[in-house]
Amino acid sequence: MKKTYFTSALMLALTSGTLFAQTLATVNGQAIDSSVIDDQVASVRASNPNVQDTPELRQMLTERQVISTVVTQEAKKLKLDQSAEFKTALEQARADAAKQGADKKATFKTEWAVFENDLLGQAFAAHIVRQYPVQEKDVKAAYNDFSNFYKGTQEVQLGEIVTDSSSNAQKAIADLDAKKSFVSVLNQYSIDEAAKKAGGIPKAYVPLKDLQESAPPLYAAVKDLKKGAHTKTPLQNGNLYAVFYVNDRRNVTVPSYETAKNEIGSDLQAARVDAAIQSLLKKASIKVNK
Repeated sequence: MKKTYFTSALMLALTSGTLFAQTLATVNGQAIDSSVIDDQVASVRASNPNVQDTPELRQMLTERQVISTVVTQEAKKLKLDQSAEFKTALEQARADAAKQGADKKATFKTEWAVFENDLLGQAFAAHIVRQYPVQEKDVKAAYNDFSNFYKGTQEVQLGEIVTDSSSNAQKAIADLDAKKSFVSVLNQYSIDEAAKKAGGIPKAYVPLKDLQESAPPLYAAVKDLKKGAHTKTPLQNGNLYAVFYVNDRRNVTVPSYETAKNEIGSDLQAARVDAAIQSLLKKASIKVNK
């Protein structure tokens, strides 16, 4: 129910295109070769054969590699890779891999390169946290914002019936109007098999304030509905039509400062690391081959 303070690092918008070029991208003059992504795809599929080699997977891996390259470049510029802490962690990880026999795997070279870059990324994050520590006054200010945001508001427990046509959604609404149970209407009209198996109503409650920010049409549709009521007009999303049912609604309980402070502090630290990475991305010279 809490407002999230952590803002995920914005993934670089890479234009998808053919992936047969030798150099997929350059980051501050450093090339990202197609063979790197080939190896990462092979490693991912070795870990989970159900994962398919798709353009979307390759684009995601390329985006991750661009961000990783920018961060590791900065970490090395700061000489974080030369710190005793980093070297010790790297040596211990290598020893553990040898002990487990992981270094004998065909994909180990690729996995180790990813791990080493991730470890440098962690070192960079720790550096930012040390350079820009979160003070108690920052946590208190964030808590006050959080508390004021939710104070006096409500949250809802929503059931959703997803249909593949407007007519089926209207039939579902008519059945709910006729006082048929939500579960029976769900089972008859929903195309979401997972929702049917789970009973259609998640245990989690959603604050109306969150819906107001993230899904205005849904907020407008359910904000005034009482417990047991449902939307009278289907909400369309592409070719899907949804009917929402308010299984319950209650006041939002704002946790005390003592209860929330540690998590808020962690979120603020993560946000500062995220801001530092975004700053590096904005300053970097990134060229993507189409």
